[in-house]
Amino acid sequence: MKVNNNKKIFSRKTFLSFLIITFVGVLGFLITQNNFVFANEEVNQLNQQISEKERELQRINAEIRKLEASANNANQRSQSLQNTISGLEASAKKITTDIQETELEIEKTNLTLSKLEREIDDKENLIESNSDALAKSIRLMNSLESVSIIERFLGYNNISEFWSDFEQTQKIQKTLHTEVETLTDLYNELQQKEKDEYLQKQELSSYKTELASEQVSVEYTQKEKAKILQQTKNEEAAYQKILDEKKRQREAFEQELLEIESKLQYLIDPDSYPNPRNGILEWPVDSVYITQQFGGTAFAATNPGVYGRPFHPGTDFGIPIGTRVKSIAPGVVIGYGNTDAYPGCNAWGKWIVVEHDNGLTSLYAHLSSISISNGQRVNVGETIGLSGNTGFSTGPHLHLTLYASQGVKIGKYGDFKAGTGCSATAASGPFADLDAYLDPMTYLPSL
Repeated sequence: MKVNNNKKIFSRKTFLSFLIITFVGVLGFLITQNNFVFANEEVNQLNQQISEKERELQRINAEIRKLEASANNANQRSQSLQNTISGLEASAKKITTDIQETELEIEKTNLTLSKLEREIDDKENLIESNSDALAKSIRLMNSLESVSIIERFLGYNNISEFWSDFEQTQKIQKTLHTEVETLTDLYNELQQKEKDEYLQKQELSSYKTELASEQVSVEYTQKEKAKILQQTKNEEAAYQKILDEKKRQREAFEQELLEIESKLQYLIDPDSYPNPRNGILEWPVDSVYITQQFGGTAFAATNPGVYGRPFHPGTDFGIPIGTRVKSIAPGVVIGYGNTDAYPGCNAWGKWIVVEHDNGLTSLYAHLSSISISNGQRVNVGETIGLSGNTGFSTGPHLHLTLYASQGVKIGKYGDFKAGTGCSATAASGPFADLDAYLDPMTYLPSL
């Protein structure tokens, strides 16, 4: 029996309208999902291209390892002109291959970004295409649910119609609930894709910086080879004289630095930095080969003039020119420079100083290129430069010095001492109270 009165809120016609709107929404969702399948094909193609780049990277990485071993072998042989030239040639080949690797990483990252952008577009389209229809269905469902069972019953001609539509309502509610969950998942996936895109853009920027640094480093090896050959006229005796002169320059610099630092009296709170424990810091290079330890080594004790003091103020790592040098802990770059740019100053060559969050500060010296800027924040393991043979170095290596942060400052040599050498130039570098020097090996991982 049909009841006609002004109180009737819900009718079968209202329900059928609601059913049509919901159906259209679901159909739109299915159509959009179908379009998404076609978009997925494009994503799959990009995935294949990314996989190809990864296979190329594996091949190049194997080649880099061989070239690195060749360069190491040449550098670890006795210091002769021929071995030095062989080491420079091997380093140049390795850095050139490093450049190929970095270029591949850039290509792979660009492909990954293209894939992420495609996926982000797809997610946004899916969300947009379904949100409007879903919102209308939800509003009608809310309106339906605000009507009591009795009022809904009175809007029907018979009980059979009422129960049939009531069952359909339950099914539609489940469908809407599923669609709401799907849209929520899509939104969460979209947020994650956008985060991934941001990280990939950061990585791309890092690779581009690294590529520029590698190009500087390979140019350095080529110029260094040409300079040595020009200076020596390919004669061993002339090369040995160059080495002797570098040793003399090193002694002069270390003596000058000692004179300055002996007068420094910075207040150092012993609680401002951690007690020695292996593993607080990470290695600055991937392949660890130590050529000189910190402190009163036998060499330092018997040759105090070499370092201007009876101890070596850091740890030396024997590595080929162009090896990636990494920050040993999170921190901020508080200084960098190139003493070779100042005639008469034979010191650290290209150097970087990072002040870490834990009260320690590190110096990386004799680099061939620098890939950071002053004030830049760096993460542990982040590449900050490439190793070299600049400054008073007599062979390719990385010099790592570790300080208590309160006991080291960056300044110009001339500000601390008037005279010759670096003090007569505008060159800058780190200066530390002698008590600020720490043994890196007591903080780095155990060998």
